[in-house]
This record gives sequence, structure tokens and C-alpha cells, in this order.
Amino acid sequence: MYKKFLILVFITCGFGLMTIAQTILGSVSDQDGNPLSFSSVYIEEIQKGTSVDFEGNFEIKINQTGTFNIVFSYIGYKSEKRTITFINESAREVLNIQLKEESSYLEEAIVTGYSVDRRRDLTGTIVKIDAKDITDIPTPSFEAALQGKAAGVQITQGSGMAGSSSVVRIRGVASISAGGDPLYVLDGIPVTQDYFIKGNSGGMNNNPLATLNPNDIESIEILKDAAATGIYGSRGANGVILITTKKANKKGISYDFTSRIGFSTPTALPRMTDTDSYLLLYQEAWENDGNVGLAPLPGGISWEDAINNNTNWINETVGVGVKNAYSYSVKYKNEDFNIYSNISYDINDSYLVGNSYERLSGRLNCDYKYSDRLTISGNLSRSIGTNNRIDGAWSGGLGEAMSTALPIYPVFINDSSYFQGASNPVRTRDLKQWTNIERRDIYNLSAIYRVNDKMYLKGSASQDLMNFQEDIYIPQLLNPFFNHAGQASRYNTRIENQNINLISGYSDNDIFNNKYSFLVGYEYQKSQNQYSSISTNNVLGPINQVSDLDTTIELSTPSSRYAFLSYFTRGKYNIKDKFYLQGTMRVDGSSRFGSNNIYGYFPSASFAYILSEESFIKRVDNINFLKFKVSYGKTGNANIPNDQWRATFSDTTNSISYNNEPIIFPIRRENPDLKWESSKTLDIGIEGGLYDDRVHFTLEAYRKYSEGVIMDISLPPSSGFTSYWDNVGEILNKGIELSLASHNIEKPNFNWSTNFNIAHNYNEIVSIGPYSEDAVAGGTNDTRVVVGMPVGTNFLVRFSHVDPDNGRPIYLDINGNETYDWDPANRVPVGNVLPDFVGGLTNTFSIKNFDIGLVLTFQVGADIYDSSSKRQLGVVTDWNFDERIYDRWREPGDIATYPLLTMDPLTYGASTPWINTDLWLHDGSYLRFRNFSLAYNVPKSKIKDWKIDKMRVELSATNFLTITKYPGLDPEIARDFEDNADRNMSANITFLTPPQEKTVNLSINLSF
Repeated sequence: MYKKFLILVFITCGFGLMTIAQTILGSVSDQDGNPLSFSSVYIEEIQKGTSVDFEGNFEIKINQTGTFNIVFSYIGYKSEKRTITFINESAREVLNIQLKEESSYLEEAIVTGYSVDRRRDLTGTIVKIDAKDITDIPTPSFEAALQGKAAGVQITQGSGMAGSSSVVRIRGVASISAGGDPLYVLDGIPVTQDYFIKGNSGGMNNNPLATLNPNDIESIEILKDAAATGIYGSRGANGVILITTKKANKKGISYDFTSRIGFSTPTALPRMTDTDSYLLLYQEAWENDGNVGLAPLPGGISWEDAINNNTNWINETVGVGVKNAYSYSVKYKNEDFNIYSNISYDINDSYLVGNSYERLSGRLNCDYKYSDRLTISGNLSRSIGTNNRIDGAWSGGLGEAMSTALPIYPVFINDSSYFQGASNPVRTRDLKQWTNIERRDIYNLSAIYRVNDKMYLKGSASQDLMNFQEDIYIPQLLNPFFNHAGQASRYNTRIENQNINLISGYSDNDIFNNKYSFLVGYEYQKSQNQYSSISTNNVLGPINQVSDLDTTIELSTPSSRYAFLSYFTRGKYNIKDKFYLQGTMRVDGSSRFGSNNIYGYFPSASFAYILSEESFIKRVDNINFLKFKVSYGKTGNANIPNDQWRATFSDTTNSISYNNEPIIFPIRRENPDLKWESSKTLDIGIEGGLYDDRVHFTLEAYRKYSEGVIMDISLPPSSGFTSYWDNVGEILNKGIELSLASHNIEKPNFNWSTNFNIAHNYNEIVSIGPYSEDAVAGGTNDTRVVVGMPVGTNFLVRFSHVDPDNGRPIYLDINGNETYDWDPANRVPVGNVLPDFVGGLTNTFSIKNFDIGLVLTFQVGADIYDSSSKRQLGVVTDWNFDERIYDRWREPGDIATYPLLTMDPLTYGASTPWINTDLWLHDGSYLRFRNFSLAYNVPKSKIKDWKIDKMRVELSATNFLTITKYPGLDPEIARDFEDNADRNMSANITFLTPPQEKTVNLSINLSF
């Protein structure tokens, strides 16, 4: 009995000793005292941790005495460490910690798609671009400002027209008939980005991104590999661009005002011949063809009148554009509310006379902390973009001035009425009224509920509503075939894009104190397009000025729609902050695909290893951080027109009849097996920080193999159909990317930092299945699908030289033999459609109160096909000459670049003046001084009496110098495209395209 009693006492005392513990408690907040809910508290010696609660408080117990290091951390904030010593049992230590926002590269918060992570913890490839790098360059649309700032992201600004779009390619082109642009996600909303809302608009396509206000953008994340894009599944194959808008970042109320004025001119002007030179050359061609006397001139102009006219059409269509921009924002933050509001007005006159883009936009972002567990957020934006358009290419403006507007034509006859006998771009510009108005509303309502410190639920509903209205008025003076005063037309397009998603996330530590987290989600998107048009005759102005419409009204309202239904999940596992594992899976269903392939499955897996946590790396001097990462996954592309898998028939308006009755007939063959394009991507990379984190680098290699590439196949007439969409292609993209960021000098009154990136991408069409290359619709100007070559390869007859004996052009046949005959059957793949390297270099200097910035972009190795040259330097027609024509053959023995002048295509061995050869293919390598800025930050001591916190004045110049051997107007040019296939296939084609604009800008920014 006594022994049992002693044993009981011993157990009871031992249990009591075991429960004696030391307590650490306190709070974690930011510098303004706001609680940092769910921040981490970790004790290194015993590898034990906890999370701060909703109110920023924590409590953790230690069952031993001694000295302990406690680490406090939170994403986006600098970690803090405190050391405490417990001597006595049952001791208590109170720690109230305030964390500072982290400027460290590795601790930077990165938006990753449905969540936010530390840069250090990423296993995928994401490039973050901050607000200051988006607004530092005035551009027609925000995406153009990204040029040269992210490795592997090639951005080509379309032209110098106001509001023009850019071609954005992330790690190459992986599609042919489907869209090749990345997915744009604004605050979690996949936004409408259809460049062909009106179909082929004759090179005057809409830019759906132009209405988004750059001043509202806080950051842009570019997702490139499968680990990053995999969570977007079927729409991640071409990359994803996440746009995050601004919020208030400090307590209280603050105001910002920015104003900018600028002036623009073209980067280059065409050199067209004047009247004397034109008449000399035209007559020379006439006589070379064996004719005598004076040549009859185009447009019915007599020689006497021609000699007396010398119109410089370039000066008539090009001027100086004036740009004005104003932005005013208010931010407010307290314990319960975070509010950001902005109103902006921009008027962008391009250097093309009569062309301007005007944007009025407003935004309200509001977060409301209803309770410690529930936060409700709402984002609202409204914008109105008004594009005052002018005709382009050969139909008007600068394009007409470079082609059929001859110097012998006058602008006016007798200084009063417009010359109408032939081309007159001034008459077209002055009389035609053409306006596009885009009204866009984007709404998002979301709520996040914290079940506890480990689990949350989030739901959101959003709508992107676009109303696009095009008004065109053509008076009788512009169309002599009208038997009435004029025609007014209106085309309306309404796109309603709705999105709902539900997400649940959970994070915790396992029994080994390793961190893990996962999320699951559901998303539904529905989009509907509605079209209508109205046209009326015998009116004196546009529709909105017409009170009584006559009976010649045509009204139609076709519509199309599509829907996505998605389920997704992502899991992450962090082992001792050294090893990181991540896996994602997304299941997407889409109405765009055949009944046999509605759903697609898109998994990805990735791994990262922090090598710098190993002792053998820690012993190496000047290495602060080193990470190896690898990822592999499958993503897709669903960017095709709606209902392409369905069989279609012509309507009864096809003008074809049988037995005097209208008929319908099949056009497109049904394909119930049509499915997603899929890309399998392997990415291997290494990231590092050197010399006390003054140098950061990222080196990555990737291989993306795309299968089931969708192609619009032309079928033989014997099939009874014209086209068929099928998954038959295979495309390979592989490349290497390098990014460097360095703080070269850091002194009290002088700082110098550099950012550099360069990338190489190899592209190849591996297969087009059972179809011939001629069956796949190609781009314009003889670009096409060629197996073994890049997408959009130039397919041309090779030009050899000009025969010095007779001045005729000599071509090469398909076997390389010389011939005088130009025959499309002799076309072969030529040139380099894709650059060997693209990249950018940014240097930033701070000298006391002055900031100096210089941004350079470059491209090495890509060829440009100058399609307009074949008419400006080829067979003499009703086009003007480029002054390069002076290097032509005139007599036997001449060694010339261009053949003798002739009006007869047969002299050039052809039956058409549209003679495509590689004579018009030129090296498009360039180095461009993209932006130079000089800013002065006014000392606060000089403005404190004005109640202004900050004042910054900046002078900048864009595109002010380009170093290139390209003989055309601008090496950074893409023609205006006809459809998605043309956008993929004709990326290196220019045709009468206005060059980029160079600008000088003065801006002032006030914060108070």
C-alpha cells in the first residue's frame, strides 16, 4: 500500500512539473499600429510556431527554460527577431512587435493567381512590374509600357495611331488559327480582350485594353511557366498578365494629382518623290516600254497642270500631336475601411492630323472590415474611350500619302473645292466623319471570411460590360455613285462578360513544423456578344445628328455566346524554408469545343530548393541567396471564335438560287472532336542574390511543346465544304532567359541601379497532321505554315540581282537556278521571322533631389517584310515612288539595286504588280532609346507652407533615337491584322503602317 502511494505521488508531481510552462504573448502590427492578422511567430530553438489571431495577438508556451530566438514574419514585411531568456519556471514575456514594410527583393509580395506569396517562396516564374514602371512612359495603351522590362516578353507596339494596340508574346507563338495573346486578369476578373470585335476592319481594329487607366494600376505580374499559369488551366498556354489596382497604403486621408502635357512627331518620315522627280521617273518608265511622246498621267491630270502642282502629301497628313493627361486620386484608410478613388482624363492627339484618342475614366475600390472575420470588398470602374479615326493604309491618311496620293494632284481646285479626280487624303479626312466610342464598366464584389487563423473562404462576382459604338458618315462628295446627300451608319456591339468564383484556402504546420497550404476553387464565366447596325441614306450628318430617318434602314441583331465552368486546386508544402513543393490541377469545361471534348484537364507540379540554406553555400563569400527551381505542367488555349465545331450553312442572302428560288448550302463541316490546344512546358531555373543583395539574377531555360494546335483548314471543293477547324498541329518553343538587377552605387547623395534582361526563343512547327501546307490558312503577303520552320515564315520567290545588261530582275527558281520569270511555284522559306534576341536595359540615377532614367530596348536578328516597297519601288502604277528608286538600272552596265522602270509587269516576268520577293525583306535589328526622364523632387522644406507633402516635376522623351540598318520607316512595326491567324502569322509584315511616335512630355505630381 505504501509503495502504491509513493508511485501515485511521484506521477502526480511529475505531471505537475511537466505542465509548468513559460509564456510568450503580445501583438504584431505594422508601423501604423494596424494588426497584421495571421502573421507568423516562430521559435528557432524548439522549432515551434503559431499564427497571430484576427486582432494581431498571439500566445505561445514553452515547457523549458533557457535562451530563445523568436522570429516574427509576414509577407511583404521585414522579419524581426527577438531574443529572450527564461530562468524561472512559469515566467511570462510580453512582446509587442511592429514590422516594417519590406523593401527586400526576396520578401516582396507577389500576386500568383487567387493568392499572394513571398518571392522567396515561389516555385514558378513570375515577373513583377510596379506602378512607377508602368506610368513612366506615355503610351497609347498600358501594355506597351511593359516593353523591355521582362525577359521573354516580346512587345511590339502596333503603330503611331492614337490608341493602337500592341502585339504581346510570352515565350513565343504557340498557336496558328487560335489567338496567341496572353490572358489578362484585372483584380481577379478575366477581362474582354477581343481585338476583332468587328471582324476584319480593314486594318483599323479595336484595342480593348486602351480604356484601362494606367494610373489605377498598382502592379502587374507576368506569369510565364506552367507552375505559375497552371492555375488558369485552359487559358494559360500563352501566359497570364495579372493586373492589380491600387488601394490606400497608410492611415488617414491623402490626395494625389498628376498633370502631363506632351508633343509627338513620327520617329521617321517617308521620303517620297516630288513632282519633278515623279514626272521624270514616270516618263522614263513610259519610254522604257517602247512608247513615244508624253505619257498619259494618272488621275486625268494634264502635264501642264501636273507641272504647276507639287503637293507634299506627307506634310498635309502629318503634324504635331498634342497630349494632355490629368489624374486625381483620393485614398483613405482606418481600422475598418480602405478606400481608393480616382478620376482621370486623357486626350491623345497623334501626329496624324485628325486622329485622336480621348479617355475619361473613374474608379472606386473599397475594402470594409465588417468584423474580425469578415471583410467585404467592392471595385467599380467606368471608362469612356472616344477614338476619332482616320483612314489608314491605301484608303487615307499617311498611308495614302505614301501610295496613291501623287505630288501632281492638288488638294483644292481654285482654292475652294476639293480635288476629286484621284486620291486626296485631305478630302477624305475633312469630309468623312468616323468615331468609335467604347463605354466600359467593370464591377467586382467579393467577401473573405476567416473561419479561424488557418482557414478562409472567399467568394466574388464580377461583370465586364463593354458597349462599342461605331459611327461613320460618308457624304456624296466622297462617293460620286451616291444619288443622295450622304450615308450614315452605326454599328453597335455589346459584350457582357460575367464571372463568379468561390475559393477555400487552408494553411497550417505539420507535426514536423513544416508549413503546408492548399486551396480549392470553383469558377464560372459566361460571355455574350450582341450586334446591331443601322444605316440610312440622304442625310447630312452622322446618325446622332439625324432627326428623321428615311426608309432605307437595315437592322440586324445576331448574337453569340460562350461559357466556361472550372474547378481548380493548388497545394504547397514548405520544408524548413528550404524545400518547396507545389502542385496544381484545373478542370475546364467550355461551350466552344465539340460535344466529345467539352472538358479538359490541366495539371502542373513544381519544386524549389533554397541552396543558400546549405552550409556549403553559406561558406561561399558574396552569395546571399541561391535557389534552384523546376516545373512541369500542361496548360491550354481556348481563344477561338465561338461555335467553330458546329456545322454551318449559308443564309438565303447568298445571291445563289435554284429554279428562281433562294437556296442554302453547307460551308463548314462539323467537328464534334474539336478540343483545347494543350502545351506541355518544362522550366528549369536558378535565382540568386549576391554581394549583400546588391545584385539579383535569374537564369531560366524552358521547353514548351504544344499539341492539338487548332487550324482552320481549307477543304477541297469536291468535299462540299469550304473549311474545317481541326486539332492537328504541333509547335515547339524553347529558349533561355536572363534577368539582372543591380544596385551599382548606394551613397547618401548618389544612387545608381541597373536592370537588364535578354531572351532567346526558338520556334518550330513540328507537324500539321495529314494536311498539306497549302490547306492551312496563312497570313498576308506570303507568310505561311511551313513544317520545320517558325510560325509565320516568309514564303517568297528569291530575288537574285538586276541583270546589268538589260535591267530586268533575275529570280531564283525552287532549285536555285536563275530565271527571268516570277512564278509563285518557286516560293521557298526565306529570312528570319523571329528575332535571335530581344531585351531591355534600364538605368536609374538619383543625385540628391534629381532622378534620371534611361530605358533602352533592343531586338537582334529578325527580318521585316516591307510590303509597300513592291509598289513604291516596283512596277510603275498609280503609286508614288520612294526616293530609294534613284538606285535603279538606267543603261547597260549599271550595277543597281532596283530594276529598270516599267509599266508592264511582264518586263519583270510577272502578270501582276504585286510581286512578292525577298528583295523587300530587310534586317530589322535595332537599338531604341525608349525613354529618357529627368525629374526633380522638390525639398519638403520649400513646399511645407503650401501644405504639400511631395512635389515632383519631370521632363521625359520617348523613342528619341533608334539605331538600325532597316531602310524602312520603323523597325518596331507590325501591320494591322485581319484576324487571329494573321496576328500570329504576319508579325513581321508592315504595309503603309504609320511609324511609332516620339514624344516630349512635361509632368507634375503633387501629393498632399
